[in-house]
Amino acid sequence: MAELGSGTRAERRGLAYLAALAVACAPRTAAASLDPPFDATLTEEQAFVSDAGNATDIAFHADGRALITRKTGQVTIRHADGELVEVAGLFPNLDTTSEKGLLGVVADPNVGKNGTFYFYASNGPTEDRHRVYKGVLEAGGDTLSIDLDNPVVAASRQVGPGLEGPANHDGGGLFIYEGKLYVGVGDTGANTEPPTNKYSSCLNKGNGKILRVNLDGSVPSDNPLVSTAMVTSCTSTGSEWGTDAPDPRIFAWGLRNPWRFWLDPKTDLLWIGDVGEQQREEISVGRAGMHFGYPFFQGNLDQSMAGGSLRLDKTCDQGFDPPRPCTAPVHDYPRSTGVSVTGGLIPTGCGWSNAFGGKTYYVFGDYGSNWLHALEVRPDHQGVVSANAVGFAHVSGGPASIRQGPDSALYVVYYGSGTVTRIAPRDASGPDCGGAGAAGSGNMPAGDPGLADDASGCGCRTAHAGGSAALAAALGLGAAAWVRVRRRRNVR
Repeated sequence: MAELGSGTRAERRGLAYLAALAVACAPRTAAASLDPPFDATLTEEQAFVSDAGNATDIAFHADGRALITRKTGQVTIRHADGELVEVAGLFPNLDTTSEKGLLGVVADPNVGKNGTFYFYASNGPTEDRHRVYKGVLEAGGDTLSIDLDNPVVAASRQVGPGLEGPANHDGGGLFIYEGKLYVGVGDTGANTEPPTNKYSSCLNKGNGKILRVNLDGSVPSDNPLVSTAMVTSCTSTGSEWGTDAPDPRIFAWGLRNPWRFWLDPKTDLLWIGDVGEQQREEISVGRAGMHFGYPFFQGNLDQSMAGGSLRLDKTCDQGFDPPRPCTAPVHDYPRSTGVSVTGGLIPTGCGWSNAFGGKTYYVFGDYGSNWLHALEVRPDHQGVVSANAVGFAHVSGGPASIRQGPDSALYVVYYGSGTVTRIAPRDASGPDCGGAGAAGSGNMPAGDPGLADDASGCGCRTAHAGGSAALAAALGLGAAAWVRVRRRRNVR
């Protein structure tokens, strides 16, 4: 266990890297403009978090704190009063080249009692690059301890191969549903058109999939390939198709780079934003054991015969074991509309029904084109009313993650501007206000008290520091690490 931010006062004086920074309270903001008719019924707080450069994701503690992960390895802790604390040095050997880095975070269902979060980090060797770690945030403090010696998802667990990461398409989405941890993993890259990377359809590989494990990293007995002896496989991205034992962690496959996904507690359906190659971006909806088409389909574009050598004698359900039809997306769009989809969710909870005029919407974004769109969802949540999306907001800063908080508000994380904005109904009333708020965000612990409003003004304070590499080694923490903590008051 690598504990960061701990140690005696003497140890801190002698061994720690001390940071006492006076921080200017002039946040960078992600400019956003809600589109009609949503601008009349929703409100947006432009700087819920600012100055969190390269932000990738957000998760919530039951005590009102929020954790924001950053691609470069830092974690920003936002206290309920708006104070921001920056913690660094958590993930030694972090690879931040291309799309790799600290890419995702999700809170344990019992985070209010155990302070536990899960992190997706690119800090292993190429053949085992992406790993999921468990971390604990101390009660009432800012010490964040990462168990680097016992990853939840990694080759060392010996329940599946390492998640390869030689290039891009690195995934990073995390979600917890009904006590299971879901992990979105990209197909490793190898950009070509037509595609030649077969990993998303090779069922002996964890790349290009949604994985599902127990919270301790073991494999659930009801995963779709657990009872399958042999599956279609490959040994490299461009190898011939073969046959091998499956990766039992696989829950769904046929994905190029699932950049954010969500499970609907009303239907158990997966809603996935899958980044396309060079032509189509897509939103797909489905269940366990489904093949979402890649590399044979890119959105609704059939490329199974493109180039000849990719298909050989196969498509999703021809010559594959187990055979599955290619699941078409509920929505796809060309590169003239957007270039890098960010999957979202269906906002529920107090006020959303009235804000949406009695309708239901799935809200998603595009990182490269800086917009949020909405798809009208059927009342039973079994798909969409129309494949045509409507404008939800014009933004700047690169939306990288969309989560729903314990207060039922949407939280949009912007990578480019290092900010988080909060979108909520103007009128917190309606038929959905009788319960305890939204459910199924994957990042929202049960029983959260909600997030308090910021206090205005700059209340910058002197930092404290944690253990250095020498201290970590002296304490037998299993990894050399240091921590820098920076405090400041967030302002709107």
